[in-house]
Amino acid sequence: MLKFIAFFRRFRVFLVFLILQIAALSSFFSVMSYPRTQFFNSSTNVTGTLLTWERNVTKYLYLDEANEKLQAENVLLEHRIPDNYISIDTNTAKINDTLKRLSFERIPATVINSSHAHSNNYFTINAGTDKGIARKMGVVSSTGIVGIVYDVSENFAIVKSVLTKDINITAFIDKSNAHGLIKYDGVNPRKVSLTGFSNDIEVEIGSEVLARGSGGYFPQGEPIGVVEKLEPVEGQPRWDITVKLNQDMRKLRYVYIIKNIHQLELEEIEKNIPQLQ
Repeated sequence: MLKFIAFFRRFRVFLVFLILQIAALSSFFSVMSYPRTQFFNSSTNVTGTLLTWERNVTKYLYLDEANEKLQAENVLLEHRIPDNYISIDTNTAKINDTLKRLSFERIPATVINSSHAHSNNYFTINAGTDKGIARKMGVVSSTGIVGIVYDVSENFAIVKSVLTKDINITAFIDKSNAHGLIKYDGVNPRKVSLTGFSNDIEVEIGSEVLARGSGGYFPQGEPIGVVEKLEPVEGQPRWDITVKLNQDMRKLRYVYIIKNIHQLELEEIEKNIPQLQ
């Protein structure tokens, strides 16, 4: 008790000043509306800034989870699109059109490793045989074709990127029956070449380039890119066509693996085609 009294006596001037200062500030903010408003506005701004930071951090931490849910929802929605069905009579009854997109099941996955600066590029996805993935399945993003499954383990798969010289994806230009092969020259990861078009075929800049569906890797009409450049090859009766890919492979993260429900049937019938001599 004696120590407390000694402390109070020693700091009595400062304690009296502190009490009077608190009382003065309380009266000031209670009576004067502008300072009070400024005080509370400042507090609100600080709190709002902190909450915004917290929300942004939380959104970033859960971004992968949100995108995976969105992928799953996209797969469900695709099965509800009316264009994926054909009518079988004058009533509203419909059936699955095996020649259209619902012959293909889409399995969502995430890219966990990738390359784009080489002549032959690959990327790794976090889905394998446990999710029904197998070799030679096509892989697409939300904007276009990105590759074909090259190798697969239980939980992962290696995909041969569209940025690979020997991938050989058959494609056609929209509003044209002519078709050719997609080829990568190892230079620009946003562009590929479309080979096999003779220069008597009319081709327009900006035309869509779509998958032909050969081999059953992709649904016919799956987008690839657009015609960006068109030049005649000197001394040869064909076009040199440059295609800008829809998907920037440098930013690839979320993909769908294409499972052709009729793949085995297709391979079985096509293996009986006699080889040209």
